[in-house]
Amino acid sequence: MKPDLKRIEAALQQMDVHTVEQSLLPEPWTTEASSSRPFYSAQYDTCAAGEAIADAVSLPFETSSQIPSSWNLPVNSALAISLLQEMQTTVGGWQAVLQTIAQQAEAIYAEGPLIDGWLETEENSGGYRLCGISEAGQPWGRHCPAEQMPDVSLAIARYQRFQQALNRKRKLESRLTHVTEALIELHGQVLDSEP
Repeated sequence: MKPDLKRIEAALQQMDVHTVEQSLLPEPWTTEASSSRPFYSAQYDTCAAGEAIADAVSLPFETSSQIPSSWNLPVNSALAISLLQEMQTTVGGWQAVLQTIAQQAEAIYAEGPLIDGWLETEENSGGYRLCGISEAGQPWGRHCPAEQMPDVSLAIARYQRFQQALNRKRKLESRLTHVTEALIELHGQVLDSEP
């Protein structure tokens, strides 16, 4: 017999357990009745028995009542929500700016004609020439009478303001396009991922 089992057997032998029949106990169980009849209880060395059983039984792995710390890592979902809200605010601001730019462009266009060109001084006559570049990339020029100078100058300035608004509009539209493409890809990843 193994030493560990002998120790367990020795501990169990110390347990002098006597069964008390419930039918022999008077009802109600008074102090007199309990003193008139002998009552036996289990007398044994609990420490010795516990140590023997603990020594004989070895678990294959350690157990713990605590959840591993890796399970308790905080998931910063609030940060994700905050970032989405910030992006929504930013994109909403861009959309508002686009509407403002569109209104400004319409107002500029309603002021009068727009001329894509510039004025140059004519060497011989001392007058002015209206110059520009055609869509084919060819330079052109024509004489600009003195009485038309104010209107032509305003039309040239009007075109430059219109172009500035158009450039701002294109930049914002490019940003919105990139953000939209990135969000579409992220949206697909979120929906395809399992919870």
